[in-house]
Amino acid sequence: YIGKELLPTKMSPNVVFDKATKVIRENGEIGRRFGEPIKVYGRDHGGHREGRRNFIEHTEYTNEDDGSKRTRVRFNLEGKFGKAFVFAEVSSDMPSGEFVYVLVQDKANGRVFTVVDNRSRLAAQRMAGGSKEGMEALSNLLGGGKK
Repeated sequence: YIGKELLPTKMSPNVVFDKATKVIRENGEIGRRFGEPIKVYGRDHGGHREGRRNFIEHTEYTNEDDGSKRTRVRFNLEGKFGKAFVFAEVSSDMPSGEFVYVLVQDKANGRVFTVVDNRSRLAAQRMAGGSKEGMEALSNLLGGGKK
């Protein structure tokens, strides 16, 4: 357990938090909606107590569809114009730095902003069987083929 804390991997909650924060800060729509500068932090314990908010709520699980290990995190975002929840998920089957999804939900009205969403791509890869030929056929079918 201590080794996991000292040597973070792409699946560790704090790494997912850091990379998701970078993606969100680079997204112009989120910056415009919530206002710059954007502040992100972990679980807010409520009340007006002083304290650190660096605990990142997370769930680690194995996806039933493809057997990949997943890490899902939730944290808070705050800007001049509002507050939001951020939800992000990574898969062990994806390259480092890629997300299954990064979603931002406005706390005021519940509206969801999609920053990254690769869920349909992952489902398509599963349907293609993960083979190179299957992926090429699917890519051509979806208009991604270069001829």
